[in-house]
Amino acid sequence: MIQSFRNHDLQRLWEDGKPLPHKTLIAGNILRVLDLIVAASAPYDVAFYGIRFDEWPQDATQRYGVMVTDHWLISFAWRDGDAIEIDLERLD
Repeated sequence: MIQSFRNHDLQRLWEDGKPLPHKTLIAGNILRVLDLIVAASAPYDVAFYGIRFDEWPQDATQRYGVMVTDHWLISFAWRDGDAIEIDLERLD
């Protein structure tokens, strides 16, 4: 389950279907990754063949990332069975 978002545009896409500014072409990919996160009972449930999944420590919190495209990543932390602080990040 998703408990919180860092990115407000991402939250509006998920909750209301409002398009992301300047990122409408990847909205379908983003929604598919968010669906995977919702269905997961642990962060590693999102990591399966064909999905690039990474993990890294950040500010004493373990964060996970799923590539949406070559330049965009959805990152999140995990607490008590829920995804928290979901963010959309650009990788250059």
